[in-house]
Amino acid sequence: MSLKDNLVVRFEKVAGRLVPYLEESWRDVRVKLDDLNRSLASQAIPNERRDKVSELALRQKGEQAGQKTGEVRDFPGGRKRHTSS
Repeated sequence: MSLKDNLVVRFEKVAGRLVPYLEESWRDVRVKLDDLNRSLASQAIPNERRDKVSELALRQKGEQAGQKTGEVRDFPGGRKRHTSS
């Protein structure tokens, strides 16, 4: 076996062990970056605008999904809950 072949075999063995670890680590990094991004986005929107931004985002998503109206309607046959004070 030549030196090149020997190195290729060793590299393949090491890569075979490293790839699953690297994939898992990369997933963890992506999750942490997503959490950080959401946190920064949340902090960037003032509290008084947050409700409007959420409502607008939901309306736009509904329109993209093919809904004709942005109204939220009660479920047919649904009952109202009564809370005791």
